[in-house]
Amino acid sequence: MTASFSDEKKKILDGIASKAMEKAHAPGVSVALLKDGEIVYSQGYGARDLEKNLPANPDTLYGIGSCTKSFICLAVMKLVEEGKINVTDPIRDHLPLEVGYKDTPITVHNLMSHSSGFPSLGTAGILIQKMCLGEGWVPLTSQGDFYSYMNAAGDEVDGKPGEKYYYLNAGFTLLGLLIEKVSGLSLEDYLHSKILKPLGMTRTTLLRDKFESDGNRMTAYWRNKDGSMMPTVHPFHELVFAPGGILSSTVELTNYLKMYLNDGKYNGKQLIDADLLKEMTSPHTKRPDTVFGSNAYGYGWGVMEYLGHEQIVHTGSTGVSAAYQGYIPDLDIGVAFLSNTGYWSSAVPHAALALLMDNDPYDVVPYLKQWRHWEKLTGSYKAYRDTFKVDIVQRGGMLFGEVKNKWSETTIPLIPVSDDPEENAFWIYGGENGRMKIWFEIHDYETRVYYERWVLRKKN
Repeated sequence: MTASFSDEKKKILDGIASKAMEKAHAPGVSVALLKDGEIVYSQGYGARDLEKNLPANPDTLYGIGSCTKSFICLAVMKLVEEGKINVTDPIRDHLPLEVGYKDTPITVHNLMSHSSGFPSLGTAGILIQKMCLGEGWVPLTSQGDFYSYMNAAGDEVDGKPGEKYYYLNAGFTLLGLLIEKVSGLSLEDYLHSKILKPLGMTRTTLLRDKFESDGNRMTAYWRNKDGSMMPTVHPFHELVFAPGGILSSTVELTNYLKMYLNDGKYNGKQLIDADLLKEMTSPHTKRPDTVFGSNAYGYGWGVMEYLGHEQIVHTGSTGVSAAYQGYIPDLDIGVAFLSNTGYWSSAVPHAALALLMDNDPYDVVPYLKQWRHWEKLTGSYKAYRDTFKVDIVQRGGMLFGEVKNKWSETTIPLIPVSDDPEENAFWIYGGENGRMKIWFEIHDYETRVYYERWVLRKKN
């Protein structure tokens, strides 16, 4: 039986995508949904280039950011399969990394699972700022700069390898350098020959020339503080290739997800041993739970609970592009999502997965339920004869009260008193009085907000 995605589901997903993009000022988005080995829905929204008003579509190339990390770990596991390295190898046996504990060295396993003991060292942010904005003066241009930066950071180590989870982009730069040293190939050539070409991902690349010669590519956009979008360039550099340098399309990413859903096979050929693939998608490092449940990290993949099922997932952002790729093995479903500005929301892929599971996203995704509820609360509230006015607005995933009068202008965050996405009571900071509670009442004809001595009303 051919897998399907109904017109009603398409309508719901399209509406959520439109609303999420409007909230985030996102120029363009592409998505592709996978079920039972087939793409059941693919769509582009908005513009891949604002100035030319070129539409985004499922074949548009975007930067996938940290979704690159699973490709890097897959390449490492290919080298393991070839007998060239082991995941237990100390990284200092292969590369000139001089920091860490002598008795418990940082291993390849620790780098792939973000358990090296190093907290973030900010390398990706430094490089993105340099290449996208032309700003920043930390010397981080050559491999020599990178090793000097890493080896000077010994005092930053905050635990022995394996003790703590710290997301470390620099660790994946090391893995990329390791792949090149052990294979004798450039990272692009190794990924192309061993992974991308066998998966039919012929347009996927790390390289500027190949990306810029493609007629269906994104224009990258930097989000300014005021929410406006500034066209810029994708950060191409060897030191960000492995942490987050791949560019691809949602359609080609579904080929990658199909291989995982088929235990390492693609078009009848075994790309990687199934046991090695299972090692990549098994939990190695515990992370804080999410609103959906348990959360861990494997090798280049998150291993997370989602609506009662295990999801293998990763997000990504280059500051000027964003990505989400994930799949649920026991349901044989997956989603690839890409955008041409820095990461702003998982609403579209979360909604897509919920719909593939035959759920209404607004019923099962807590923050979507909250979005819908907060829409009822936002607006302009007034006391008797406009003697006091408050605007309730959504911004950055929070509610705020904005008070403007001839005495002052104040913006106050509203903190829900519970985790209920349809909570009507909030805490605000009352200065000398400490925290104070405000609450809303929703009636057919009006919504009221109660604050200290005031009752303010908004017509519905």
